[in-house]
Amino acid sequence: MEFRNKKLLSISRLIGLIAFIGGWIIFLTWAAARYFFAVDFEILEIVGFFWLFAFFWLAILAMILLGLFAWINRTFSHRKILIAALILLINIPSVLFVLPLQGQVGNKVFVKLTNQSGISTIELRLHGNLKTWDLGRVNQGSSKIFHYDPPFWNHDARLYQKPDTLELILIHKERSDTVGFPTLRMGECKWLILDENLELVMEDNSLE
Repeated sequence: MEFRNKKLLSISRLIGLIAFIGGWIIFLTWAAARYFFAVDFEILEIVGFFWLFAFFWLAILAMILLGLFAWINRTFSHRKILIAALILLINIPSVLFVLPLQGQVGNKVFVKLTNQSGISTIELRLHGNLKTWDLGRVNQGSSKIFHYDPPFWNHDARLYQKPDTLELILIHKERSDTVGFPTLRMGECKWLILDENLELVMEDNSLE
């Protein structure tokens, strides 16, 4: 079957693909930076918001163009038209999946801890009055990236972090030391150094 005005079909399909692939690239880049580097690309959250807003209207335009293409060619059931419609519509469950996932990641605190204490191997445990997290091990001269989820209240559709005092427990050679841990807000990404005095020093991890 020879179609007329093929550009309408191509534009609709292209909008759907760009919206889907671009949205996932933005989210995965933002999440990977946190999980693997404890770095917050705040700009990607802004880009993601405007991406979602812009492609909402572009997707509506794409559906109109696709409908116009189907009407011009007097068919709504051709395989190419159905595939283009599927590409556009798949963005709906994709957004519904990403938004709560972004909220879950955004509620965590991400920390890069560098061991410069002189102690060869340390088992880490973060202890609070409300919750405790086992963080694994870190060797002398190396860094460990971990995350934890501070308890919070959900009130009036807003999240409020519960106040808590955290301590970092250092277990090594059958003994343990307790170090005061800074109070970090949900969503923060911080770099800390454990120095030779077994004190935590904040390291600059800004991207400026």
